[in-house]
Amino acid sequence: MYYYVYDEFVQDPKFERDLALIETRLTDLGIAGKIARLALFRDPKELIRDEIRKGAKTIVAVGNDITLRRVIDAVGDSGVVIGVVPVGKDGNILSSILGIPVGVDACDILSARIIEELDIGEVNARRFLHTVHVPQVSQVEVVVDKGYKMNAFKKCTVEVRNLALEGEDVRAANPVDGKLECVLRTPSKGLFKKNKLNTSIVPAKDLQMTLSNSVKCIADGEEFESNELRFKIIPKALRVITGKGRKF
Repeated sequence: MYYYVYDEFVQDPKFERDLALIETRLTDLGIAGKIARLALFRDPKELIRDEIRKGAKTIVAVGNDITLRRVIDAVGDSGVVIGVVPVGKDGNILSSILGIPVGVDACDILSARIIEELDIGEVNARRFLHTVHVPQVSQVEVVVDKGYKMNAFKKCTVEVRNLALEGEDVRAANPVDGKLECVLRTPSKGLFKKNKLNTSIVPAKDLQMTLSNSVKCIADGEEFESNELRFKIIPKALRVITGKGRKF
């Protein structure tokens, strides 16, 4: 049984035609199901978990990366399959990495049901699939796997990555290797006194991070604030529908 979770923003009239096409295609493919519209409910967790107790086997986020993250939080360790139908032009980095196209074409990916078991990251009991961004702080201490310790005393930024594309100074983060990647960037003076960044990349299963001050971090597009961050990896925690064009 499929259960579709519509984010509040997709109920804007500008998405009316897109949703009509999506719903028609889902019906044609024989995978239409019950719909929850999050604007009508205060707590999507209990709503989704109640449907899982009633027998829902596939929970589909209809929206963007934040919608998907909310579904991941709600699904927990239930073992149900997670899908996504991206809507709109913005905020769909995760679905792109998973090989899911925006709009009605995503329905065919759902129907094909190529399921991957992915690792999930957790920070302060908040789950994330993609990345946690920590903005610039003046000092940070990182304890890796409850042993090795790193300190940065200059202004620095931190990323903790589970599923992410290759960048200029980082490799792609693999969501099936059983590890997170901590990326620490600190400024330094380069040739002719030009500013450059030194990048350190450390794989870990467990990270304890103490910041010099409380800051607003971003986990898969959603903000939270803290100066103490506790990370861990949960291997093969998610069963996710992916497309053939997935980027990992």
